[in-house]
Amino acid sequence: MLEPHLLLIAIAEELGIRLQDLDFQFHLMKEFNQRLLDMAAQGKKVVICIDEAQSMPLESLEALRLLSNLETEKRKLLQVVMFGQPELDQKLANPAVRQLRQRIVLHYRMPGLRQQESEHYLAHRLRVAGHRDGDVFPPATARLLYRLSSGTPRLVNVLAHKAMLLAYGEGKTRVSRAHVALAGRDTEGLPTLHWWQRW
Repeated sequence: MLEPHLLLIAIAEELGIRLQDLDFQFHLMKEFNQRLLDMAAQGKKVVICIDEAQSMPLESLEALRLLSNLETEKRKLLQVVMFGQPELDQKLANPAVRQLRQRIVLHYRMPGLRQQESEHYLAHRLRVAGHRDGDVFPPATARLLYRLSSGTPRLVNVLAHKAMLLAYGEGKTRVSRAHVALAGRDTEGLPTLHWWQRW
């Protein structure tokens, strides 16, 4: 959510550009260009990754476009990768960022996980958290969690977390369908209809 000047300063710091005398955007862009040329001469590729890009002000998106203009005769000096929610598409449809949209080489919309992928994802998250024994989410429970989340990883995380807290509160080591259903009732923004409330 950084404003354009702060975004450029943040990126400059990541690239090791000294900022003490760079009060004007012209000088900052000149320093960017020189640093990127130096890195290219060393055979390094620069990739700027922006997460939650849908939160960026339009002016900051335009600042990214200006950075993407920096190039040599043979190649671009940096690549920009943006990750965001579907609202990013709406923001990029704004005429104010038309030139940035025209520079997008690759666009990918990640679909939700399939049911089996969702179950593997749950098991992976539990392993990473240190869980080694027992089946926290029995197959029927994992299926219900998948149906409520439509396989959206963020919703899988939220529902699983809430359901595990409910199970823990009852002193249980396995999550039941009832725990998942209660977690679903407590979670806004689920893409499926509220059919679980009848369950």
